[in-house]
Amino acid sequence: MGFMYGAYSVVWVIIFGYMLLIGKRHNSLKKDIEFLKQLDK
Repeated sequence: MGFMYGAYSVVWVIIFGYMLLIGKRHNSLKKDIEFLKQLDK
């Protein structure tokens, strides 16, 4: 059980990091900044 959970966590982190990297490459940083400004309001 512990091993399965650990392996699942590692895979999830890798997938999440990969998606984040792809997202950053495709979306301009300006869009992210605009989004953060909207959240601040």
